[in-house]
Amino acid sequence: MAQGGKTQGFFNVVGWRLDDNPVPILFIGPSKSNITGVIEPKVDQMLRSSESLWAKTRKGKKYSIFKKLVSGVVLRFAWAGSTTEIKSDSACIVIVDEIDETDPDLNGQGDIISLADARHSAYPDGITIGASTPTIGTVETFIHPETGFEHWQPSDDVESLIWQYWQGGTRHEWAWPCPHCHEFFIPRLKLLWWPAKSTPEGAERDARLICPKCGSQIETQHKDDMNAKGRYVAPGQSVTPDGEVHGDPPESSDATFWVSGLCNFSSKKTFGFLAHAYLRAARKKDPEKVKGVLNAEFGECFKVRGEAPEFETVQALGQRQHYISGQVPSGIITLVAGVDVQKNRLVWVVRGFGESYSSALIDHGELWGETDQPEVWGNLGALLAEEWDGIPISKMAIDSGYRSDEVYTFCRSHRGIAIATKGHDHQNKPYYANLIDVNVRGRLIKNGLQLWHFDSDIMKSWVHSRVDWPEDQPGGWLLPSDIDEDYCRQIIAEQRLLKPAGGSVWIKTAVDNHFLDCEALAYLAVRINGIVKKLPKSAQTMNRPPPDRNRQQNRFSRRSI
Repeated sequence: MAQGGKTQGFFNVVGWRLDDNPVPILFIGPSKSNITGVIEPKVDQMLRSSESLWAKTRKGKKYSIFKKLVSGVVLRFAWAGSTTEIKSDSACIVIVDEIDETDPDLNGQGDIISLADARHSAYPDGITIGASTPTIGTVETFIHPETGFEHWQPSDDVESLIWQYWQGGTRHEWAWPCPHCHEFFIPRLKLLWWPAKSTPEGAERDARLICPKCGSQIETQHKDDMNAKGRYVAPGQSVTPDGEVHGDPPESSDATFWVSGLCNFSSKKTFGFLAHAYLRAARKKDPEKVKGVLNAEFGECFKVRGEAPEFETVQALGQRQHYISGQVPSGIITLVAGVDVQKNRLVWVVRGFGESYSSALIDHGELWGETDQPEVWGNLGALLAEEWDGIPISKMAIDSGYRSDEVYTFCRSHRGIAIATKGHDHQNKPYYANLIDVNVRGRLIKNGLQLWHFDSDIMKSWVHSRVDWPEDQPGGWLLPSDIDEDYCRQIIAEQRLLKPAGGSVWIKTAVDNHFLDCEALAYLAVRINGIVKKLPKSAQTMNRPPPDRNRQQNRFSRRSI
């Protein structure tokens, strides 16, 4: 939640350790401007206002914006956009502020927490302390059968990095004692009440918090007292009316804590203020505004409610088929491939297309290896040279948004079949190409490499629309009977939200969405290449034998390369 005292708490940790038990400290903010404009000035003020700390602080050239020497140890500042600054020195304590404002894969080197943990590996008592307002995730609650507390349920459909780390730890939540029945409960948005059909102004006037234990209405005036008596409670723990916590939290090496924005210490953030903010955003029917209120004011994840097929619908496509991975069903005319490039692997699909763009997933997998090295691209070349039931890949579309130079090099080596692509949220045409190779004079080479730009909204929407295609209509989108769960979940890992003002936006609801990207690229490939009418003789029989089991085994072995 915003303005919840997280950053001020960090300052208290910094001041206490530097004064009483000094160790090197690294403070990482989300951006350089945040460090120079917000964090460092407040730390400077803290040092100057404490007689003890200021006496222990070296002045002059040793006192700069990004580095200070206090009690003989270094306090250094860095920001998430510069992995070089983060990795400059080790530190015993690494503090990371606003984790969800950082890139989940900083310069291809992992998330901010992984980089922070590496900074204190040389210290036996080294620790990372992080906090953030959460962002996107589909999370539900559950009632603990023994304690009766309603807790957040761990979920796989979470994009928010801080929430991922929180649910992997002890999962403590801040609990309040009801001023009426004195039983403890965990406050959250669903317990905030206002009269039905209220205007935002009416909700601000009449809002109350409902105790889930006794049903009493709790007014804002009780908040300070409830906070003073509050306790952190994790699943499996109980709290007596006098505040004693019993039981052990889930076993974890990470202690993690969540506090609802309803508990905000600011006198401005009354129950009525929060009800007004939520109702005003909800009435505008703008998902981004609702997301902002849920994240910043309540400290809760925004649950995506967009357009996407259900997981069971995707899974059922394979359950009603009679072919397996590696086989080419009848009616398939041409094969195309889509490849998504990650830091340590290439994710790929091979899809066959027939009349009316009927299609079937033929094969899919991951080629593991650092994608800035040639080995994994050699494996992709071997994949491109394969045939499935005598049919080769006619076009392979590769995303060049990451490792662009490596993608371009591969496409130059497989000109005519492999194409480099770049997706855009929206553009005037579904797809178009422009030349990118230049000569020594800086002029475009007429027969040089082309980069294909495409509208990702169109391509992904086509994939999702075909999942729900009527069985009795041509144009179906098939999956093999042995399709795995991970593939099915990745196909629905993004949802399309329509904006009230027009247009749409795709929002991730799970960490991995690579196979959806691959399928969108496969559709782009067949649109560019067209559907070749003539089949190789070896592929014209309607009753093909099962695929060679040795080749099938090789297909799976590529996933571990």
